[in-house]
Amino acid sequence: MMISRKAAAGAIAFGLVLTTAACGGSNGTGGRGGGGGSGASGGTFTYWTSGWQPEQIAEIDAAFDKAHPGMHAKGEYIASSDQYLPKVISALKNGTQPTVLLTQNPSDLPVIAQSGKLVPLDGKLAAETDALYPGIKESLFYKGHQLGIALAGVGDIVLFYNKKAFAGAGIKNPPETWDELAADAKKLSDPVKNKYGFYVPLGEAEWISFAWAPMLHAEGGSFLNADGTATAFNSPAGVKALTRWVDLIKSGSAPSTSYAQAGSFDGAPAFASGTVAMIVNGQWAVPTFEKAGVDFGVAPMPKGAAGTSTSLGIGVAALLKTDAAAEKAGLEFLKFLTTPERGAYLAVKSGGLPSDPAQLQQPALKDHIAGDPTYAVFAEAEKTGKVRPITPAYNAISQSLWTEINAALKGRKTPAEALAKAASDGDAALKKLG
Repeated sequence: MMISRKAAAGAIAFGLVLTTAACGGSNGTGGRGGGGGSGASGGTFTYWTSGWQPEQIAEIDAAFDKAHPGMHAKGEYIASSDQYLPKVISALKNGTQPTVLLTQNPSDLPVIAQSGKLVPLDGKLAAETDALYPGIKESLFYKGHQLGIALAGVGDIVLFYNKKAFAGAGIKNPPETWDELAADAKKLSDPVKNKYGFYVPLGEAEWISFAWAPMLHAEGGSFLNADGTATAFNSPAGVKALTRWVDLIKSGSAPSTSYAQAGSFDGAPAFASGTVAMIVNGQWAVPTFEKAGVDFGVAPMPKGAAGTSTSLGIGVAALLKTDAAAEKAGLEFLKFLTTPERGAYLAVKSGGLPSDPAQLQQPALKDHIAGDPTYAVFAEAEKTGKVRPITPAYNAISQSLWTEINAALKGRKTPAEALAKAASDGDAALKKLG
């Protein structure tokens, strides 16, 4: 669900070459002459994935073919998420693209759309789109067009807290607001003993932007303006959100050093070791903390002036131009993947969350939830979650933002100065790429 720094750089670089791709060698249907891309006649189509392994691909293909006589899905694992976009763009340039793309980075879609070979889903999956969680639904649209459909297997972040540390400090319940979190973090901290109440992520990585965004939204702020033409985080809400992080470090309630490890900046080692008593993290961290023997609980993200929010990481499916029969089958495939039954299967298979609340009522997912006491908190958080903005400029904006946030956390700039610089750089990126 996360975008790595390497993938972010690739998206920016490759986004600049798609205009020429749109002008090259198409037969008018977006595929190769006489057939069209990787789709074949008779309802056979190819899809590419960066996340599913061969066993899952075989299961999905068999289930789709059984439910759709005369149509045939051919799934292919193409590359890891970091290498996926370059391979897709190469295929678009030479007309060998598949009919369906499954990507873990929604911000790839407006880049791909520049080729002229992405089929907008406007009105084609109206019921399926309307069923999605609100923050997921809104993330699928760019300049008035729906570029893809979200898949189950969503990731989000909530507050983890150390029950033993809380009991020792006389704190009965996890904080419900950011003000309460700051007060609790102070009680839980003893810098002399290397004990801190909360972990603020430091460093230069996309995780910093992802983890900070819920605080911005909780204060009523937005990442971009309504039409996506300018940044909006340089606002009183943004300054207030960043000041919270800065103050936690200044007050000694959060460590001033990074606990990044093996390219991950979420700070999991700090919580697993007992150095910090609270941390914001996702479902992927649960096994790590269980293995470390931490007696932990999970709670919703604290509320700000406008309520609570979380960041959502989603996978999406998109339809590409190949030939008419393949595109028709490909659209049926998208509908198939978004049914509650198949969505529940994808959520269980990935260990992630539903994209549509109806998936929670499916037997497969209900059984899975019964064995995971944290699941309900993560699922509930989806109701107020937001996805990264879908714009070709997102990666450039995020990189500037995480760089400037880190400068503020290190005391090199004030929160207002940091956000002003990030906004200036982000607006320039939107003018160039957006």
